[in-house]
Amino acid sequence: LDSQALYRGFTGGRGAGKSTIGALDLLLRAMSGRTNRLYALYAPTYVMLRDSSWRALMEQAQRLHCVDKVNLSELRLTLGNGSEILCRSLDEPERARGPNLSGAWLDEASLMKREAYDIVIASLRESGEQGRLTATFTPKGKTHWTYEVFGQGRPDTELFRAKTADNPFLPAGFEESVRRQYPHYFALQELEG
Repeated sequence: LDSQALYRGFTGGRGAGKSTIGALDLLLRAMSGRTNRLYALYAPTYVMLRDSSWRALMEQAQRLHCVDKVNLSELRLTLGNGSEILCRSLDEPERARGPNLSGAWLDEASLMKREAYDIVIASLRESGEQGRLTATFTPKGKTHWTYEVFGQGRPDTELFRAKTADNPFLPAGFEESVRRQYPHYFALQELEG
């Protein structure tokens, strides 16, 4: 949450808390920045947005008591400082063109096309100021675009990692029971992050 990198990736195992951190990060940046700014939450599909990312955002917004209005038909939040958060799917990356943003969160970025990332980062320019992007994802290997962007020490980029076992709020024994069901390499990806 304290990172000043323009492009931040948070990769981790299933249940490591990636969506919680992504939602909290987006809300804190929207609340602490200038007023009346525009932010966006993007998920790979509408179903993932509705069932996971939106819920994570609303849970953190309720904890922080920062929402002034919720427009369910547009999946848009208006915060107490006048800033707005648009919530959209990126199943068609070209739909991300248009808005000038102060910040964006790509939830489950490894399930998006690289084109989605490229389009969104070019939107981080509201009112002549550089915006910031956070991407949360389960890793998909060194041949995936998320590794190229976040895992190779590019300028203005920072990567954070967490294992499933790092989340103290999971049920006791959860990680171990899932690990016993996964093949070794799948467990490295899905649990070790």
